[in-house]
Amino acid sequence: MIENRHLRYFVVLAKTLHMRQAAAHLQISQPTLTQNMQQLEKELGTMLIRRSGRNLTLTDAGIAFQIKAALSLEQFEFAKTAARKAGLPPVGQVIVGFSSSAGLQFIPQFVKRARAMFPDVAIQLRELGMEPQLAALRSGEINVAVAYAPPSDEFQSRELKPEQLVIALHTQHSLANQKIISVGELTEETLIIPTRYAAATLTDAILAECSSTGFRPHSTQELSTYQSALGMVSAGLGVSLMPASVQVLQREGVAIRPILSACNGVRLSVLWRKNEVSSNVKHLLSVI
Repeated sequence: MIENRHLRYFVVLAKTLHMRQAAAHLQISQPTLTQNMQQLEKELGTMLIRRSGRNLTLTDAGIAFQIKAALSLEQFEFAKTAARKAGLPPVGQVIVGFSSSAGLQFIPQFVKRARAMFPDVAIQLRELGMEPQLAALRSGEINVAVAYAPPSDEFQSRELKPEQLVIALHTQHSLANQKIISVGELTEETLIIPTRYAAATLTDAILAECSSTGFRPHSTQELSTYQSALGMVSAGLGVSLMPASVQVLQREGVAIRPILSACNGVRLSVLWRKNEVSSNVKHLLSVI
């Protein structure tokens, strides 16, 4: 019985007309190649290759068979590709909303892996604060939200791994030369925190960390993005507690230090609608 390997072996041999080269290209031994060619000719009932010492030429039957065998192998590759695509979700688009903090590490890693696993799904990104994300998820403008959002009966959700908080302060601050800082040492400081509108659970985690050490900031300044908060810190206008992933950002005049005996980590949440039926969305959620 003629099998796919017979066609593949013959096409390579017909191209090289050299047993040793063809066997090396196919990564098989010469006797194995010879045996398979003999099986093929016996099954077809005709000679495909004329042998004269070490010289090989194709017979008329061999020339005709070479054309059809190459087409057959090409069709086989098309069939394999079609089968693989059939096992993937249909082509479509998933819109993912994310907070600025998620864009530092999680979103790039997630999108890279998702595109590798599901190349036919177009992933669109929208950077939004927490409340705008929830509103967009509610209205159907986005399919998935990645935010510092508290649990809600309105959506399905999954928490990501916890992340430690760190302290951002000016490089000329009196505590900047310490390798690790207690939050309680930040007396009489203006604390720069995210608005609850932008990152509710992050704000709660920061305030809980302050409360656990008895730290009462002189005043607070609410901002919605890390870039703005780091700008304030670099100008010496306050200190900030932020997730450790902020360390990937480089800002002149800003020192990042770990917190001594940190009590509170913070988790990003992935949220989606309870009645979500899109297979594309479900497949991308499986990447998480």
